[in-house]
Amino acid sequence: MRSLRAVEVAAPLREHWDIQAFEEVLACNIKDVIADFCLTDAEIIRFYADNQLHGNMDEMVTSSAELYFKAETLSYGHVAQVSTGREESSCVVLDMEFVHDSVTVFFQLIFGNYYIGVKISEVLLDATFRRVDFNPSSFERILSSARLRPLPARFKSSYCLAGSVRH
Repeated sequence: MRSLRAVEVAAPLREHWDIQAFEEVLACNIKDVIADFCLTDAEIIRFYADNQLHGNMDEMVTSSAELYFKAETLSYGHVAQVSTGREESSCVVLDMEFVHDSVTVFFQLIFGNYYIGVKISEVLLDATFRRVDFNPSSFERILSSARLRPLPARFKSSYCLAGSVRH
């Protein structure tokens, strides 16, 4: 069980942050987890989400994350939604949580038919962490320190590569 710590909600800082940069850094750092998770049949994922089988979904996410992240760093938030509509617009949305060092990030993984997205909902910073020091590069360092092995160079975000051109 995780201990409670003094935190500061960083979400109001969104107007000062390029939230898309943080989402790209997060997405790049969990690509391997997502790829492993996507090896599961999409119908099984949809079935678990439709029937609110959170224990099963948690096991799948945990087994995908344990190969790449330290224990309990990246976890399923026990909320899954299935958006049904036209066939090309249906998607499964999983609430996720990243907790490491002085940062907690609540986000959603969105699995569409033709895309996978990451949407950050809220960021909590430890009271000892200065808000002005939190940027995409520091976030990338925190994510890197939570990994079991370094992120492959092909997955690096352009926000964190020195001298790279933003795509």
